[in-house]
Amino acid sequence: MDNLHNTMYNENNTVTVILTVWKRNHLEEQIESMLSQTVTPNAIWVYQCKNYVDVSATLAKFPFVEHLHSSVDLKYFGRFSLARYVKTNYVWILDDDVIPSSNWLIKSLQLCEKENAIISSAGRIIPKGDYFPERLENVNQFFFGDVPRQGSQNLCFKNTVVDFGCNGWLFKRQWLDYFWSASPFTLETAEDMHLSAMCKIKAGIRTIVPKQTSEETSGNLKIQYGLDEYASWLRGGFFDERNEVLHYLIDHLAWRPLLWERNLKKEVYRFTLQSIKLGRQVLKKIRAILIAFSTR
Repeated sequence: MDNLHNTMYNENNTVTVILTVWKRNHLEEQIESMLSQTVTPNAIWVYQCKNYVDVSATLAKFPFVEHLHSSVDLKYFGRFSLARYVKTNYVWILDDDVIPSSNWLIKSLQLCEKENAIISSAGRIIPKGDYFPERLENVNQFFFGDVPRQGSQNLCFKNTVVDFGCNGWLFKRQWLDYFWSASPFTLETAEDMHLSAMCKIKAGIRTIVPKQTSEETSGNLKIQYGLDEYASWLRGGFFDERNEVLHYLIDHLAWRPLLWERNLKKEVYRFTLQSIKLGRQVLKKIRAILIAFSTR
């Protein structure tokens, strides 16, 4: 494993992982991946929506795994509601198509502690002024982690700050207060955007995709699992809904994505210079008026 930091991981930290079951069934492989971590989670919760797949045989193999089954499809945000009941210091929520390497949890905990950031194995940067950032033309420049140039695992050549994470999220449990401090625009999609936006707005917390250069350091070894018929981005209206969410987060809640924030600083600087120049012009006029009055 890459030696990311000189600081040591705090062994007193505890983690609950929340796995999801909907129509995919990679649960056994995911649980085995959790148990193979160099630092294993303190608790594993399986959150199952509806009754599309039978996971009873898998759960019988792992009786210590908690199974929370909802006959109502609470979708993506349901995981973050469930996370409010976690007692550990950290929460690790994983999509149902993600199989992390055995070093991923310790690596994520180290980086989360050092940078005080949400950790995801993939993420996106939103181009300036673009409310449809997940279009194919943005993939090469603004997608990080889950667009490998080779192999089937997530790759990222350096620790990268992004606007929002994908695939999964490791974060401090208390940050859920920020997540729920504003109502989501919709409960149908964009929990990934909402998490990063609210944590950034309320506490300046960033989202980071860690360096992943090999199978041993990758946050997802099975990218192909997410390229099936159940991929959310294949659903009609997906991009339009997320466009509306971005308008809500940016225009109404004042979230500033990375590239937008940098330009905003330049605009403020430019405005300040203009104000100074204008102020000087006004002072000259006032001085001229005072001189005219004093000579009368």
